[in-house]
Amino acid sequence: MNKNLFRASAVAAAAVAFSGVISVSQSASAAQTCSPATANGWANSMPGIIPEATLNAPTCVEALPDNKVRGKVTVGWEFINDGQSDMTSKRYTSFKVTTRLESRVPGGTDVVVTSKTCDLTASINASPKSSVTCLTPSATLDPKKQWSGDATVVYDIEGDNKGPVTWELAGSPLMS
Repeated sequence: MNKNLFRASAVAAAAVAFSGVISVSQSASAAQTCSPATANGWANSMPGIIPEATLNAPTCVEALPDNKVRGKVTVGWEFINDGQSDMTSKRYTSFKVTTRLESRVPGGTDVVVTSKTCDLTASINASPKSSVTCLTPSATLDPKKQWSGDATVVYDIEGDNKGPVTWELAGSPLMS
């Protein structure tokens, strides 16, 4: 089996296994509605001997105590070690996620209520397998509106000479 086919198979298998882990993890203290784990799963080919990455980033809207609500995205990643990969080199020049809490009146369009940008570059370069959650500031829950969480990732792979790439994530289902 050639190396590229082996890597592609390993990436696919890891993505399926990884998305299964992410899809069952939820906060016990808050009610939340999240995009399916498979909606924001993705494999990233890296240059040279840096291993391929599988990433998963379900977006959520989370109802909190005291009539509050916030947006949430948990970016999880795993780098596939095929035995010949360089697991210590820098993988990303930049990896930032912007999480948004959005509201709408029924039948209307989304309006951004709060947002937060989290820089995950150091975390994702430091560990071959982990996850980090980026939360928006909370807002007062208006029961007349529908709420959703949404997010965008902007990343730049070290050494691929493509520059920053934008990954628009699938938003969460609406919470009423």
